[in-house]
Amino acid sequence: MATEASFRCQLKSGRYCVIHSNKIYDLTDFVDKHPGGKQLIADQVGMDVTQLMKNDIHIHSPVAYKILERFYIGEYMPHQSNGHTNGHLNGHKNGVTNGTANGATSANGVRAREQNGSSKYESSQPSGKDHLIDWSLPILFQVGSLGENYDEWVHSPIDTSLWLFRNPFVEYFSKAYWWTVLLYWVPILSYLTYNAVCKFLEGPVEWNIFGLGEVTVPAVSMPLLFVLGFLLWTLDEYIVHRWLFHCKPPSTSKFLITLHFLFHGQHHKSPMDKNRLVFPIVPGTGMCFGFYLVYRIFFPALISQVFIAGTILGYLCYDLTHYYLHFGSPSLQYFKNLKTYHVKHHFKTQNMVKNINIIL
Repeated sequence: MATEASFRCQLKSGRYCVIHSNKIYDLTDFVDKHPGGKQLIADQVGMDVTQLMKNDIHIHSPVAYKILERFYIGEYMPHQSNGHTNGHLNGHKNGVTNGTANGATSANGVRAREQNGSSKYESSQPSGKDHLIDWSLPILFQVGSLGENYDEWVHSPIDTSLWLFRNPFVEYFSKAYWWTVLLYWVPILSYLTYNAVCKFLEGPVEWNIFGLGEVTVPAVSMPLLFVLGFLLWTLDEYIVHRWLFHCKPPSTSKFLITLHFLFHGQHHKSPMDKNRLVFPIVPGTGMCFGFYLVYRIFFPALISQVFIAGTILGYLCYDLTHYYLHFGSPSLQYFKNLKTYHVKHHFKTQNMVKNINIIL
């Protein structure tokens, strides 16, 4: 049991501890992942959040309570005067939270450990459908066997990382830091734009529109084409997100379930993993090339090049905004609203597509 004095001691050490239903939770290792932002937890340190988590503004999903249980460190007994023993409080020692107390384990049954440079997982006491997965092994080629359980499983988020591939090289390139999209795509975007400007300055482009004859496209139209390409990203992303990423794969197809999980399901299973919030470079390049081939069906090569340059810029704005909504602390009301909607998309209305593109 934790006394009020020992609880205050934890707070003075800089830990992000809160009380819920007369239990103490140390959220220090979770604050940076909190979907609502770190400040919301910081404002409640040392306070009872039982009613706050139930009210209309901050109403939390069952998933939130499962995650909360991972950070339980003891019962709160404010009327006792001692009990703070050996410098630790029910599993909280030397300023480090181990996430367990009195035999309690992770509510989602996943405990991360580092081995050979890649994150792996050990099964403890899984809840829900998580017991259907062997977390000590790469999970990508296991999810296809979930069948009719897949949709419920993938929409029950966890707050840990995922281990997808056994091969370390492939696993490494299945992840991406937010800055890698800038490092990779900005030079490509710059080259495509510069090359298109040079070619347009050499002379106008003749566009043979199906059944309508040829149309001359002058150099002055390039900015408009670029903007149209930028706007096309909104359409591209909505189509892909709505009809591919958020389709429900047939429970009888292991291949389609695995494909769905690889492209988007993994993000809904682990929405707080910083390394899986932006689209990895390799599949992103393939998708970009696919968009370009679609543009080439309708437009000449140079116009398609301008369109794809605008689309890449639209993608960059989208993906970086997406990352910001997960881990940023917006001050502008517009982005606060976007963050609220996106949190609901992940934790309450997972199957309702909320396009977070700044164009919308």
